[in-house]
Amino acid sequence: MYLGSHRQIVVYESLLELLCILLIISRGDVIDVWDQPPAIHFSRPDGSQHQHTPDYLVELADGTRFAVAVKPIEQVNRRDFDIELSYVAACMPQSYADGLVLMSEADFTRAQALNAQRHHEFNKTPDALADRALAAVIDQQNEPTTLELLVEQVGLAGRGFRAAFRAIIEGRLRQVAHGKIGLQTLVTAEGTA
Repeated sequence: MYLGSHRQIVVYESLLELLCILLIISRGDVIDVWDQPPAIHFSRPDGSQHQHTPDYLVELADGTRFAVAVKPIEQVNRRDFDIELSYVAACMPQSYADGLVLMSEADFTRAQALNAQRHHEFNKTPDALADRALAAVIDQQNEPTTLELLVEQVGLAGRGFRAAFRAIIEGRLRQVAHGKIGLQTLVTAEGTA
């Protein structure tokens, strides 16, 4: 995985965990991810003692930390897993994390997952020249345009597309309508109508 400019190994046990971690790191403010952090000890209302190991512990640039549990939605519904996580959250030490988040495939669309995957791939090879060329074109934009026209103006073909794609995910360009990012995606410079 690439977190900002550094590479970090993150373990995942399923496609769902991979998609969730890609969505998390595409936020841009994630500075650290710890997979399979220490277990949290908790008790159920009947007094029985248990432990839960989150899939990830995520730290943001502002210092906020949150534990992430990833479960398929059918397991969440069948086992009342969200209720069990409320017991875990109630017993989680404040020094461990600021919150506990449950993620399932119900929390994102296929387009969001595909965009996160592509963003991760495009971040593997930073391209400062394409980013600067795109920034110059964005500065001249004052109305919505397709990604295809924007890339043509950048003049670097695929490199311009990858730079524009990263700019959308990172918030330097705004996608007018949510969905899979492609050449026909309508975008505006951040701050324009």
